[in-house]
Amino acid sequence: MSDVIDPTNVPAVRLPGFTTVGYAFAETGINLVETVLRIYLLIYYTDVVGLHAGLAGLAVGIGLVWDAVTDPIMGAISDRTRDRFGGRRGYLPPGGVLLAVGLLGVFWPPELASQAAKFAWLLGSFCFLNTGMTVLSVPYMAMAGELTQLPHERAVLFGWRFAFMNLGALLAASLPALFLAPGVANAATMRPVAVCGAVLVVVATLVSWLATAGVPCQGPPSRAIAWSQAFAAPLRNAAFRPLLLAYVTATVGIGLNSATVLYYYQYRLHLTEAQVQSILVVFLVVFTLSILVWVHLARKHGRRLPMAIGASLLGVGTAVLYTLAGPGSYWLVLLVGGVVLGGLVGCIVLIDTQLTFVIDHDLVHNREPRAGQFFGVWRFASKLARAAAIGAAGLVLDLAGFVPNAVQSAGVEQALWWLFGPGVGACFLLAGIVIANYRFEEQKQAQVQRILARRQRRALASTN
Repeated sequence: MSDVIDPTNVPAVRLPGFTTVGYAFAETGINLVETVLRIYLLIYYTDVVGLHAGLAGLAVGIGLVWDAVTDPIMGAISDRTRDRFGGRRGYLPPGGVLLAVGLLGVFWPPELASQAAKFAWLLGSFCFLNTGMTVLSVPYMAMAGELTQLPHERAVLFGWRFAFMNLGALLAASLPALFLAPGVANAATMRPVAVCGAVLVVVATLVSWLATAGVPCQGPPSRAIAWSQAFAAPLRNAAFRPLLLAYVTATVGIGLNSATVLYYYQYRLHLTEAQVQSILVVFLVVFTLSILVWVHLARKHGRRLPMAIGASLLGVGTAVLYTLAGPGSYWLVLLVGGVVLGGLVGCIVLIDTQLTFVIDHDLVHNREPRAGQFFGVWRFASKLARAAAIGAAGLVLDLAGFVPNAVQSAGVEQALWWLFGPGVGACFLLAGIVIANYRFEEQKQAQVQRILARRQRRALASTN
């Protein structure tokens, strides 16, 4: 019997625990890879492989642009994939394998003599990795809105996803410590870390694939669309555009922070490798625990107000802290950056929970399942934001005169301060301002849910 369902007749029953937890488990591998790439990729290729910072930033930026372009296309493909091919779920195993192979390729480059060869390897392997990430993550994310329509069930589902997401981030931050040796930098441990990550990606993806075996999948859209519409259609949704702007702005801040964090701690604050590891682990532990607090605040006060206040405080706090921090400021950064700012970052993840309600809003008006297109554009914009942030970081470091594994000039230290402090802070502050003016609030979301529930009852009645 086919599991294809009418797009307005989304399951509104309580999800089995195995399905909820199993589906969310794939986030562990996905976010481990993304965290490793954000924190270590740039500095691995500058300090270990020996690629110039500007070229490394350019290669990573181009790879992310490639990733961005393929995301909406993959979203449209998954929207059209019929149940006999496994629906969206059928893309999980091959996507996981491709991502694992790509991760090994990125962090196991052969011995390369020229800058051109190093640049080409980074660009090619990173594009391959991102293709695997697209094949896996776009259908995987779009499945979330199809598992259940109930707001509480979605909150539980996203809660588990965020928990496993941060487990992956914690593993990414802590695994290098297992392979550290005296005189070895964190970035130099990436080869064994990549092996561990590749195994985890394959295992976690298979668990998610097995756990969702009984999940109904959507039928194909009622009308064919041009590939260009995979980009344009979601942007016509008035509730989607400001949410996307806030997310992109925050993503630029996160991209700048992740790309420069090891450079800032090592070359401006002159912290030891062990101190850097402890700050990263504390930050990610606090960040993970803070999600529970932000979810509670969102239930009590709605999502908009906590997101706006949290993002604004995060922006101001980041700019102030890293203006005051100087060489050797380990405890200041650990306590204020790791604990206080780590707790505030949790508000950013609430933006993701809002997207499924925007997709429901689109479903009310268009009566077609276009979750893949929305998640594709969502990831497309976020990848462009990351590409811009990483490319800018590499270019600025190159122009400032960055020299790997050496004492840096005052100009390089000043550039790191601008990027890591005021630059990141301004992005979060702007995101907070956009969210404060967001108008698709809980009352309108509840109205959308009532319309979909009414359609569902009518659809069920017509089949009886």
